[in-house]
Amino acid sequence: MTVELESRPESTILDQTPESPGWWLIRLGRRLQADREQMDKLDGYDRGDHPLPTGHRRAAESYRRFQEQARSNFTGLVVEAVLERLRVLGFRQGADGQGADSEAARIWQANSLDADSGLLHRAALVMRRSYAIVGRDPQKPETPLITIEDPREVIHARDPLRRRRVRAALKWWCDEFDGYDRAVVYLPTGVHYFRATSKDASNRWSANRWGIDESEGQDGYAAAPIDGLVPVVPFINRPHLDGYGVGEFEDVCDIQDRINNTTLHRMIVAAMQAFRQRVLTGPELEREDLPFDPGADLLWVLDSPEFKIEELGQADLGPLLKAAEADVRDLAAITRTPPHYLLGEIVNASGDALKAAETGLVSKALERQRQFGESWEQVLDLAFRITGREAAVDSETIWKDPESRSMAELADAALKRKQVGVPWRQNMEDLNYTPAQIERMEADRATEMFQAHMAANPPPPTAGAQNRGGLPPTEEDENAAAAPPAGGQEPGVGGG
Repeated sequence: MTVELESRPESTILDQTPESPGWWLIRLGRRLQADREQMDKLDGYDRGDHPLPTGHRRAAESYRRFQEQARSNFTGLVVEAVLERLRVLGFRQGADGQGADSEAARIWQANSLDADSGLLHRAALVMRRSYAIVGRDPQKPETPLITIEDPREVIHARDPLRRRRVRAALKWWCDEFDGYDRAVVYLPTGVHYFRATSKDASNRWSANRWGIDESEGQDGYAAAPIDGLVPVVPFINRPHLDGYGVGEFEDVCDIQDRINNTTLHRMIVAAMQAFRQRVLTGPELEREDLPFDPGADLLWVLDSPEFKIEELGQADLGPLLKAAEADVRDLAAITRTPPHYLLGEIVNASGDALKAAETGLVSKALERQRQFGESWEQVLDLAFRITGREAAVDSETIWKDPESRSMAELADAALKRKQVGVPWRQNMEDLNYTPAQIERMEADRATEMFQAHMAANPPPPTAGAQNRGGLPPTEEDENAAAAPPAGGQEPGVGGG
């Protein structure tokens, strides 16, 4: 049940004392609203839904279809080039942490993060940041619940002393069933639930619009899942010292717009060349009297020599094509995306040349791995605390190598590392196998080594089997082997 604002004093619902839950609700909500417009714009660029390129003021309606077709989604390729190099293979603990590695893999798989981690990475690359929230799963108490959150619905405030520590966080959404806004404020001391008192969102983050959501917890309050910590982890792309990030292509949106405009102009020129402009000179005629209807199967005949038709010259599309190509190269240089990803030009290029062209992209992907890896380790630490395990303070995220290498290169490098003493398990990690695959291979490897040892060193046959030509011993053979020798003496005792 939601208590209407008028029925309770404001101080008990939305106390605006600094650091209070109501104060954080309004403060973070307004910051979230201020960021949403730019995030929606960046998300549109990623999906290819760019602003329509502008044409001539008189051609806006006639060429609207051209405007839509002129949008070329190079910004989406910029994100894809990095995203395909951000694959988490697993986690590595300290020297004695193999059991923790298995537990981390279990939690990862239980939350379907093999697939959903890519959603989080994409959101961070496109919209500056994304979030993971760690909590308890009532249906599976032994497994923490890790959810991937849209940055247009979640925001955080960082600790001024420790940049990666979250001081407070807010999750907002509009309930699709009843149409009311809901919000959750996460603080180190607990979790606070709020619900809007009206559906009117014209002034969404006014303190007078919100009340306590008593359908959650007791009086809209629940204990923190991890004492003293906010269970919200931000993943910030290209972070600055002020705590904010930058979208992967946010600084080249203007170049993308130039490419779209140039493409629109080229399409218009090409269409006009298909029906080239003509000029009729001669006696004055009304427009409706002109007997000309363009068509490929028609021949125009002029009845009077006073009329003359002149045709305008043909336009050269070459400069427009070169201008668009130059803009694409600028976009590639600024985003460190290999030009052949955007232009599709691979002609007689050697492997070394392609690898050199991808150096900037690989370096960029490694930097994203370092930043996102720290956040994933925070997620794992919170998950371990919820399950009661020792905190994963020494964990390390294992990423797939962002550089493209052939299997021959990887195998040759593994052999050389083995020669200088690199352990077998580390070699398998460098070959981009996941921890689960490595554990299975270790078990299979031990079985194969045992079988090879048994084949090379078979157990000796019994005496009965030797007497019978290698056949399995019978019961009589076994009894004979167990009977003492003649004379009643044990073997090797007395009997000169």
